[in-house]
Amino acid sequence: MKLRHFAFAALSLVTASALAAPAPANFTPPQKKAIQKIVRDYLINNPQVLVESFQVLQTQRAKQKLSKSELAIKANAQQLFHDPNTPSVGSPKAKVYIAEFFDYQCGHCRAVAPTIERIIKKDKNVKFFFKELPIFGGASKYAAKAGLAANAQGKYMPYHRAVFSATDVLTEQKVQSLAQKAGLNVAKLTTEMNKPEYEAQIRANFALAEKLGIMGTPAFVISNKAGTKFQFFPGAVDEATLQKGIAAVQSK
Repeated sequence: MKLRHFAFAALSLVTASALAAPAPANFTPPQKKAIQKIVRDYLINNPQVLVESFQVLQTQRAKQKLSKSELAIKANAQQLFHDPNTPSVGSPKAKVYIAEFFDYQCGHCRAVAPTIERIIKKDKNVKFFFKELPIFGGASKYAAKAGLAANAQGKYMPYHRAVFSATDVLTEQKVQSLAQKAGLNVAKLTTEMNKPEYEAQIRANFALAEKLGIMGTPAFVISNKAGTKFQFFPGAVDEATLQKGIAAVQSK
């Protein structure tokens, strides 16, 4: 059914394009009908043209989408990769930047966490930036604020690992317990996390995600240090895909 709809649309588009093309003289209604019949007959007798047209259309749309994403990333690179309040891990000399938008209760985010850990350990040329995006609200937002407060204590990654290692449902009490196991001062944490700047930072992350067209978590934005090449993965990815993205922004 989908192909049939496409075929009809393609026939209509090609016919309309043919009739709209510049011509030495205006066509009469009978001539227009004759041209329509010629085009339709040709496409019906050569259905591979429809497939080729569909493939070209898909490629064009993918390029347009990537181009639009690149413009948005470039326009917001400062907030993505140079915000001093964003938790990060990696060498200041790293040549590749990766920003991850995530939620602590997102199953796909939890699944990709070990992949990120492996890349951090293996590739000293990559720096990760963690954008708290608690789309599930409630305990997710509580955990996000606690993460930002943990970052202020210099223990973001121990906290980050601890929360993603949890197998049961997150609650405020569970977050505090995990924070304690990660070596944080929980009394200080629960006080610090209520600072208005953490709420503002989370709101800023949501606004940034909207600008980039991010509709869910996880989402990854990869850039070279110069900010001239980008890769955008709005969804769950495996290690091979991330490695391809890393290689792509470093290619000459």
